[in-house]
Amino acid sequence: MDLKILWTISGSMGTLADIEMLKNAKSFGIEVVTADVEDKDTVGFIATGKKYIVPKVKDSKYINALLEICKIEKITTIIPQYTDELILISENADRFKDLGIKVLVTEDIEKLRIANNKGELYQFFSNRSFIPKYRIVSSIDSIKAAVQELGYPNMPVCIKPINGEGGKGFRIITKEKIDIFNEPVGSAKVNLEAYIDQLKALSKIPELLVSEYLSEKEYSVDCVCKNGITYFCIPRQRIETTMGVSTVSLIEKNDELIEYSKEIISSLNLSYNINIQFKYTKGGMPMLIEINPRVSGSLVANYGAGINMLEEALKLAYKIPTTEINIKWGTKMLRYWSQIFTKV
Repeated sequence: MDLKILWTISGSMGTLADIEMLKNAKSFGIEVVTADVEDKDTVGFIATGKKYIVPKVKDSKYINALLEICKIEKITTIIPQYTDELILISENADRFKDLGIKVLVTEDIEKLRIANNKGELYQFFSNRSFIPKYRIVSSIDSIKAAVQELGYPNMPVCIKPINGEGGKGFRIITKEKIDIFNEPVGSAKVNLEAYIDQLKALSKIPELLVSEYLSEKEYSVDCVCKNGITYFCIPRQRIETTMGVSTVSLIEKNDELIEYSKEIISSLNLSYNINIQFKYTKGGMPMLIEINPRVSGSLVANYGAGINMLEEALKLAYKIPTTEINIKWGTKMLRYWSQIFTKV
C-alpha cells in the first residue's frame, strides 16, 4: 500500500530519524511531505524536497492551510506533531476524513484534553499511587505557599506550565547556591527569589504545576495503541537528554511501568503513538511526569531495538494486523550530531 504522509513539523531534533523510519516501513511505500510554522531551512524540508509554511497553530487559518496542502499533495495520512495542534486536529478530524485522509490522533477529544494538560491529568489520576505531590498555582502568593507545602527550602521542588512541552518553562526551585560559571548549559536550577523576579516581569502568570522533586531514574514509555488498547509498550531509561530529547537511552523491560502505562492508556482511551514519562522517587516508586499523546522526540530508540513504532501505528489506522516482534531488550541508543547539506 502506498501512502503520502503529511508530517506537521520540519525542524525538531527527531524529524530526520522519523522520516527515515517512515520511508523504511516494510508494509507501506511511503512519501513524506513536511510542513512547519517557520520559514527557514530545516532537515524535514531538505530531506523530503517539499516545503510548506503554515500559520501558527492558534491562527484561525491553520486547519484550512493543512487541508489545502492535503488537496495539493493528495495526502493519504496526517500525523500531527505539535502538542498545541492535537486537540484542534482531533476536533476537525472529520474534515480530513471527508477527503479520505487518515488522521493519527486520539479521537476522544475530552480524554485527549486531559492527557494534554498536566493539571487535568494529575487531577484525573489523583487517587493513584503514581501521582506525585503537587499543587496548581497561578499567582506569586500561591507559588510561595505551594513550594513551602512541598518541602522548600529543605528540599527542591519542580515547577512547569501545565501546557508546556519539550521541557519549556521547566524549573527546579532550589535553595542551594548556583555556580553560574560551572552549571551545565540549559540547567533548570533557579533560586525562588530569582524565579519570582522573572514572573513579575510577565503581564500574566500562566497556570503552573508545582510538584515534589524526583531525584532518581527517569523513563520514557513509547506505546502503540488504539481506542485504549495497547499493542506495544516499550520503556526506555532517559540517561542523557538535550533540550528535552534523549541523546542516550536504554531499552528496558520494566513490567511495572508497562502495566501503569497500559492502565493510563485504557483510562484515557488513547490511540496511535503515545509517550508516557515517569521518574522514580528515592523510595523506588515510579511517578507520572506527563503524557505526550503524539510521537516522541526519541521514538527512533525503539527502531534500534527491532520495532518501527510508526509503521505499527499506521497498521492500526489502516486495519492491518500488527506484527509480533521480539524486542531487543537492553538496546542502548547513543545520539550524535550529523549533517545534511543543501544548495542555496
